[in-house]
Amino acid sequence: MEEETKFDESKLIEQIEIIKKILRTDMRYDPSVLPRPFMVELTGSPGSGKSLTTQVLYDFLRIKGLRVSIPQEAAEKIQHIPRTTPLYNIRTGLESLTLITDQSAWANYDIIFFNRAIFDAYSWMEYWFRKNKLSSLEKYCFQSFFVSRFTVPLIDQAYIMTCEAEVAMKREFRVTISRQNRETTNPESIRNLVNIFKSSYKDLSLVHNQLQFIDTTNMTEQEMVDIVAQNLISALSKSR
Repeated sequence: MEEETKFDESKLIEQIEIIKKILRTDMRYDPSVLPRPFMVELTGSPGSGKSLTTQVLYDFLRIKGLRVSIPQEAAEKIQHIPRTTPLYNIRTGLESLTLITDQSAWANYDIIFFNRAIFDAYSWMEYWFRKNKLSSLEKYCFQSFFVSRFTVPLIDQAYIMTCEAEVAMKREFRVTISRQNRETTNPESIRNLVNIFKSSYKDLSLVHNQLQFIDTTNMTEQEMVDIVAQNLISALSKSR
């Protein structure tokens, strides 16, 4: 009968240390060597220019040699929950928060743009409270969760963009097949949302310096992109 090979733990440990050196784990998981991506959120009322601004910034930064990502917006992914209930915005908020948390642990991109994320979820809780579909306590609990001390530091720069209803409607229906009003894309709802996002900025900016407010009502598309680009580049150059 052949003699059994004796397990040598010390030799195994030595080999593991060699493997770690080969894989450069000392650098791979060191945030001072490979910092997490710079993460940006754009949110606000319909027709304020968020999507356009995001796309133009993505194109500009990418051709300048930065690795940039725009994850699929949670609202595009969450189609199975009606938009007539707070559960919809709770679910989209959770989707965005999951992405932000996951991306904060990786160094696969330089910059990541989120169209609507945690500050968006915070604002929509106020919307549903005003609709009498959330109690005051429920609103507070959900808002505190989405903008907690663990989540807010993960967003390095955030822009709340609004636009007055009449201008927003023209922008929203500039190119369309149907001009039928939607749940939140109608003048009354937009006015309500503009007030909510303004209120959110007023409350949150007192403690969260990364928040910026931009009213694009009287801006051209180029002007709204320029102002965000200048602010973002400045913030990036001073980051960490």
